[in-house]
Amino acid sequence: MIDIKVLDGLKFNEVLPPDLVAATPAERIADADGALAVLREPMTWINSSPS
Repeated sequence: MIDIKVLDGLKFNEVLPPDLVAATPAERIADADGALAVLREPMTWINSSPS
């Protein structure tokens, strides 16, 4: 959920469709390059047996 204060602070928020107004802050804070870098790292699975 996005704080209404953030939405009110967007330029042109009165003329944009509500779904675009809500998506804009999320797009701005997303780190797609960082997420892809993490997903490209090798994974190690560790299974522990119950004691």
